[in-house]
Amino acid sequence: MAEAVLGRRERQRLRMRARLLEAALSLFEAQGFESTTIDQIAERADVARQTVLNHYPAKRDFVLAWGERRRQEAAAADVLGAGSMRERLHRLYDVLAEVNERERQLTRMLRGQMVVPQPIPPALTAALDDGAATGELLKGISAQDVAEILAAVYFDTQNRWLLEEPAGFDLKAALSRKLDLILGQLTST
Repeated sequence: MAEAVLGRRERQRLRMRARLLEAALSLFEAQGFESTTIDQIAERADVARQTVLNHYPAKRDFVLAWGERRRQEAAAADVLGAGSMRERLHRLYDVLAEVNERERQLTRMLRGQMVVPQPIPPALTAALDDGAATGELLKGISAQDVAEILAAVYFDTQNRWLLEEPAGFDLKAALSRKLDLILGQLTST
């Protein structure tokens, strides 16, 4: 929903949540998830402890919100726009690689706190559903199964990329190569 359509109270709530999330993420990146306290987040955001808890009842809720923000960023990057299923999936993986490159240290800090299994980005599922409907996916292949495979490949590749400091390979190139390998076996093009 566009912010212009929201009421003043809801806009204020969303701004506060964003402010608290930014405070928490900056602390997580600087000192780690485990070492960061709710009191420190409140101090960084210049609010009362209860304000933090009203918006994020558990510290892990910040990680969930961070993951959701990343998925929304990927969806907003015209992944659902024009083009073939393959083109859309490449755009999605490119955006995810860029987000990871931008937030590499934070991602390294929070990867152990992420929900398992990871949610499949809706943009991924939408592109595959469209590909199945237009015949880009071979008949009899489940778009949901392919979404789960591609998500698993993404998270495994991301994890391997995060293990080395500095990164031992180009994340965007690796994701693109693996995507083409998988789609080459599952598509009619």
